[in-house]
Amino acid sequence: MTRRVLLSPKWVFGHLLALALVVAFVNFGFWQLRRLEQARERNAVVTARSAMEPLSPGAALARGDDLDFLPVVATGTYDPQDEVLLRGRSLDGQPGYHVLTPLVLDATAGALAGRALLVERGWVPYDMDRVPVEAALPPAGSVTVRGELHAPQTPPTGALAGLAARDPAEGELTQTFYVDVERLQPQIAHELLPAYLTLRSQTPPTAGALPRPLPEPVFDEGPHLGYAIQWFAFALVGVVGYFFLLRSVLRQPAAGAAARREAPGEGEPRTE
Repeated sequence: MTRRVLLSPKWVFGHLLALALVVAFVNFGFWQLRRLEQARERNAVVTARSAMEPLSPGAALARGDDLDFLPVVATGTYDPQDEVLLRGRSLDGQPGYHVLTPLVLDATAGALAGRALLVERGWVPYDMDRVPVEAALPPAGSVTVRGELHAPQTPPTGALAGLAARDPAEGELTQTFYVDVERLQPQIAHELLPAYLTLRSQTPPTAGALPRPLPEPVFDEGPHLGYAIQWFAFALVGVVGYFFLLRSVLRQPAAGAAARREAPGEGEPRTE
């Protein structure tokens, strides 16, 4: 009888729900393992490229889309009048901005001379929200910068598009969430390269304490392995727990029948 009960609509729904949860937990676990593998691959790329000799902007861009973390050295002149602030950037727990300033390349850049490379120069606190940032002006005249090249950023698309912060589609931006070269190009006096540079050092250095240097890339693997183990543990607990639940349900009629057999029947005669 109980086996039939376990096939009732209520129990079938419970079976399907339990199965769906276990499948979801397992998928979340494998997703975290994929994230772990991505972190390891990124760390390997960053480590390998940090040992490379710096490239010129032209040599780096010749690699096509494979730009992230390429070491680059470039010489030119900053144009702070076209400076932009990157919003939502924190440092040591303090909210603020990253200062993004075009560097107009000189003749050492060859065919790219006269074009501009956006340089992520450093961090300023949240109250310095006007450009150019007077307390963090770049050196005047010729400057040689060294840092890591990155492909331009663009707002997320697809399922995450509605959750992401977005800039206005039109008009001049003094603050932006992304280093979107195409979006910024109309307000920049010089033609931009399709990349940006995170600054690590420059000659001559900035005179003041701002902008503060950006932290070096972090090489840890993050919490992905621990999260994967947790999700797999949830799946295992779900399977084992549901098994014991079903077993207890199946045992209930047997236990009840045994109790009835051991108890004296109501119609039995009493013994003196």
